[in-house]
Amino acid sequence: MMKKVKIILIAVTAVIIILVGYNIFLVEYQKAEARRQAEQAARIEREALDKIKSWEAREIVEFDQEYRKIEDKFIEEAGELSEKVNLQVSSIGELKELTTQRMNASKGLKDKLSRMDIPRPLGDYYKLEMEFLESDIDKMALILDYYNSGNYSAYDDSDLEELYKNNNLLFLKAQQEMQRVYKEYGLEDLL
Repeated sequence: MMKKVKIILIAVTAVIIILVGYNIFLVEYQKAEARRQAEQAARIEREALDKIKSWEAREIVEFDQEYRKIEDKFIEEAGELSEKVNLQVSSIGELKELTTQRMNASKGLKDKLSRMDIPRPLGDYYKLEMEFLESDIDKMALILDYYNSGNYSAYDDSDLEELYKNNNLLFLKAQQEMQRVYKEYGLEDLL
């Protein structure tokens, strides 16, 4: 009888050891499966983010191509107007006309930019560029005020000087933001 009890105890112990071993195996298998699923989810997420980033990069390139044409035209027009101011002006009336044309060029660029589809990553750049253009328009308006004042020696140009500084700062900030985004998306060759 004792032998039967020992055999039963050994059998029960063996069954318990097998069950505990199976339970440990099952827990480890579930842990491994959970890790594999987490890694797969992370891989899928990375692929989705890469697709989004690739799509956004494509949007940025399309925006850049369209905006560069408009901006190049503006830069060329502004350069020609500046050259005329420096070389060919014979009266205050001509200065006023050239300044008005320059202001209209900035207004035109601002208007065209406002009608463009701006890629999400360039949202901050867009805001800075619009602020720069608004500041540029304000600067031209102050220059016109100066020409219209008629009393040039008594004119307080401190506002104009401040606006020039602010305008340059906004331009630099916009350019830095564009550079940051282009670098983030691997589009440095567009700069």
